[in-house]
Amino acid sequence: MEIKKCIQCGGNLERQPMKKAWLCPYCGARYEDEEKRTAPKEYCGLNEEVFMAEKDLSKIMKDHSGAGVINSIVYCMRTFEKACQVEEYMLRKLTFSDDISVKGVREDQIEKAMPLLEKIIEPDERVIVYGNKGILSKGKEYFLVTDRQSVFVKKKNIKTVLHTDIDSLTLEGCGNCYLNGDYEKGFINLDGKGTFQGAILAMICMFSFEAQPDRGRIRII
Repeated sequence: MEIKKCIQCGGNLERQPMKKAWLCPYCGARYEDEEKRTAPKEYCGLNEEVFMAEKDLSKIMKDHSGAGVINSIVYCMRTFEKACQVEEYMLRKLTFSDDISVKGVREDQIEKAMPLLEKIIEPDERVIVYGNKGILSKGKEYFLVTDRQSVFVKKKNIKTVLHTDIDSLTLEGCGNCYLNGDYEKGFINLDGKGTFQGAILAMICMFSFEAQPDRGRIRII
């Protein structure tokens, strides 16, 4: 692991991969990377230190929802330092459909899901977003995102992905996204524009790098 020292106070700097910079947690000094690479066009603004594009993203950008997802990821990662800030922005500033539940909005849907998930969710784990995945599937097929993992439920079939275990994002032109290439672990075009969905993806990816700063890049497939 590379260690850099603050020239002002001598403290160990902390890497900020989303910002391509180093931050001193002791005096607050910030240092930009000495060399900044220009991401190739196919990255469409996505941070090349966080993501590794394995598909032509320009095709996704031609679709309104697909472009919305990517643009939202880029905006969140460029604007906010931490995942919790993306969370606050998402819950306070963005609009979402009636199928989405968050703190203070339709929390009863989250409460109804908890008995099934009590063996998966730790007592100190925070539930951030709950979303039904179909008009006729209320309470039967849904996803749930916490500060540690994403949970996907289809009746009694439960699949989970820890943020630290995210290896890849499968992005589709319509805005749909699946974690680790599994179509049962997907976020399906949540708001028509891709903005809310992109914010969720940015948040969970930032959670992942905050927990493991030296982890490998997340593949876009």
